[in-house]
Amino acid sequence: MVISETPEIAVKTFTVKCFRAIDHIDLCNEYVEGHVKVLKDYGVTSVKSSNPSWMHNPNTYCVVAIRSGEMLGGIRIQKANGNILLPMEEGVSKVDPTVTDEISRNIELGCGEQCGLWNSKDIRGYGISWVLVNASIAILPQLGIKKLYGLASDYSMFLFSPAGFVIQKQFGQNGDFNYPTEKYIARVVSIQDCDTLPTTGKRELDFIKEIRQNHVFKRSLLVNQIKLNLSFQLNVEHA
Repeated sequence: MVISETPEIAVKTFTVKCFRAIDHIDLCNEYVEGHVKVLKDYGVTSVKSSNPSWMHNPNTYCVVAIRSGEMLGGIRIQKANGNILLPMEEGVSKVDPTVTDEISRNIELGCGEQCGLWNSKDIRGYGISWVLVNASIAILPQLGIKKLYGLASDYSMFLFSPAGFVIQKQFGQNGDFNYPTEKYIARVVSIQDCDTLPTTGKRELDFIKEIRQNHVFKRSLLVNQIKLNLSFQLNVEHA
């Protein structure tokens, strides 16, 4: 993409990379610290900041955005294996146990969950969450994941829907759960075909296909008068 330079456009450079959690505990710790800080910035103080179980799960993979050596955003993919519950299952199975039944039926096919999205308030409006959501979908063939699930709120559907996630209305009350408290509504969403992505928007699909064809490459995006110079390193080791 060629973008003409103007005085009004700020240029920001990021590396977007992926890794298996158990192979890089140091990066996992950075991920946790950054996520906890964001939650606290938004007034969520009842969070644990150290040693979450996903760091030691060989089926968990992270995609992160790094600028000048600092991790400023991240997202996780956890592949279901029948032994460790997906975060979504832990969250809503007490309300609707059929969620776990759904996951169990699709383990042999290959399924997982996209979760743990965060980005620093310092880069709010840069479009990094959009990049992370779609970059994590792009690596799914490397992980053998054919169906992807997530737990979405009202304020995150603007990212989930264009990426191809569809509300699964067979769960909860026509798809809705009161989660994590009665004050909030969450929905189980899924991409039913992660190979062909028939429900994914064109902009997102083009981006995902580019990554799948070139796991290591550079490109630029223009978002809100910010030019993002992105260096992708999305070859998954030990998948």
